[in-house]
Amino acid sequence: MQLVPTSIQEQINRVDRQRSLPIGISAGLLAAWSFFRLIWLLYIAISFGLFMGTLIFQFVLWGVVGTVAAIAATAFLTRYTKGS
Repeated sequence: MQLVPTSIQEQINRVDRQRSLPIGISAGLLAAWSFFRLIWLLYIAISFGLFMGTLIFQFVLWGVVGTVAAIAATAFLTRYTKGS
């Protein structure tokens, strides 16, 4: 099962194998940070109520950023483990 579309996978395969490791690790850290932010936003929403539009915007924003970062991390780390 392909997680990334074929055209994007071709672009990722053009990246040098050694550079894909730090890119994948950085994207993984960003995904972990986004997950932390989502948990923190959930705590704030439970504590103060979900009546603020800014809170909903932040929840959607960090959810999208985390999802994209997790997909990118998976793609680049898979590129690193596959080799040349």
